[in-house]
Amino acid sequence: MKNKTKQIILLVLVSAVFVLTGLNSTRFFKRIDLTENKSFTISDVSKAIIQGIPGNVQITYYLSDKIRNITPVASEIEDLLYEYSAHSRGKVAVTVQDPLKTNTSKKAETMGVQPQQIEVYEKNEQSFAMVYSGITIQYLDQVETIPFIINLETLEYEITYKIRKLVENLNTKIGIIIGHNQKTLDNSFSFLRDKLSSVFELEAVQPGKEITSDYSGIIVLGGKDLTDSDLLYIDEYIMTGGKVLFCIDGVEVEMTRNLETTVLDEAPVFKMIENYGVKINNDIIIDKYARRIPLRGSFPMLYPQWISIAAENIAKDNPLTSGFSGLDLLWASSLELSNNSSSVKALKLLSSSDQAFALNENITANPYEVNGLASNENKERSTLDLGYVLSGKFKSFYTDKESPENRMIVIGDSDFASDVIRYSDSPFNIIFLENAVEWLAIDDSLLTIKTRDKREMRLNKIQVPEKKVKAILFVYLINIILVPAAVIAFGIIRFIRRKRKES
Repeated sequence: MKNKTKQIILLVLVSAVFVLTGLNSTRFFKRIDLTENKSFTISDVSKAIIQGIPGNVQITYYLSDKIRNITPVASEIEDLLYEYSAHSRGKVAVTVQDPLKTNTSKKAETMGVQPQQIEVYEKNEQSFAMVYSGITIQYLDQVETIPFIINLETLEYEITYKIRKLVENLNTKIGIIIGHNQKTLDNSFSFLRDKLSSVFELEAVQPGKEITSDYSGIIVLGGKDLTDSDLLYIDEYIMTGGKVLFCIDGVEVEMTRNLETTVLDEAPVFKMIENYGVKINNDIIIDKYARRIPLRGSFPMLYPQWISIAAENIAKDNPLTSGFSGLDLLWASSLELSNNSSSVKALKLLSSSDQAFALNENITANPYEVNGLASNENKERSTLDLGYVLSGKFKSFYTDKESPENRMIVIGDSDFASDVIRYSDSPFNIIFLENAVEWLAIDDSLLTIKTRDKREMRLNKIQVPEKKVKAILFVYLINIILVPAAVIAFGIIRFIRRKRKES
């Protein structure tokens, strides 16, 4: 065989190897993500969902070039989207396009992608531009949209949830019952309303109305004005397998009346929840580790009734709190297990620090009086329970029925879900509530996507004084002593070596 023929055969074989390798790489491949939290790697849950899609999904990222030039996040979002395509075995196609260049602005806006106005600095000149950074997900003739996205924080969760919603035809409808006649979603819980309505179909349920099975979950905010006839419908919903998040105050604090307090010991809701397994006490917890309250004409004052829940005081083995990003309870009441049923298991979800005590006599919410009580060294302090997850078969409070396997969450506070968080600077409360609703209404798998990258990011997350002092000393040791000492030592060694060479 001539050399030329051998070379041709070798070239053909090598080319075939490359082609086959390329074809196999669409099915067998390995990608390495070197970021700390694996930000660009989709989870196993997402992979399983997209690989099980019976048809094809089209993801379109409408991205203005101006956004791409301003922030690297746009490219990071692209990378995450291409991860879906890479792991989908050909079932997910990704397209990235600038609506202005491709004349698809009207199409994008029709599907819900919303342009935003941003400031642009070009050639030392400031101007304003309308830009797009939205995502559409299309499956068959249905479309789900992320109107505007500029960060990766919960993007994987949103995309996977929307894909699953399209493919499995999920209908997650959440009802909210407000147990206070003077409060509504619009005037007291607008932050919660806006956040939940962007993910779920949200609906206010009037007390005393039947709760149908098409609700995936119910949130009960406060119980002051709920009557037995109102609670009967909630009880019936639980008996049919409905899941409920109870946020109930043991003591009402009225901000519009100079923080006036009212003990709610006569409200029927307490007996019903105690029947399920948890007793809500008529007290307000005072904790050394707390937020500040803004006061007119002075600096914000430390307010020991606005409790900061530390990461060490949450249930780490529950998906709801596994990615804890912070939580503040505002005028919270303590909880106790009532042990009314052996068929119900209780998991402590939230608790105070070990520097807390319950104010159950002469209750006040006046910041100056509360500070005085908190500084009283004679008060016995301990860790107090503030939130529980109950699971099992619940016995009806009104009938002889028993529910199927079910679960509920009980927290001794409703103000932490209200617009009071504007004053306490607690936006992460809404994230916690969203996670709670998802855990109740859907399943654990999607929530693990959302919480896997979450970390406690508050600057004051180290609350125990001894630990804080040690952390500060460690930082000082590294930055003020060890680093300069290493630089000086390196200089001395270089100086000695140079002198030796010269001699």
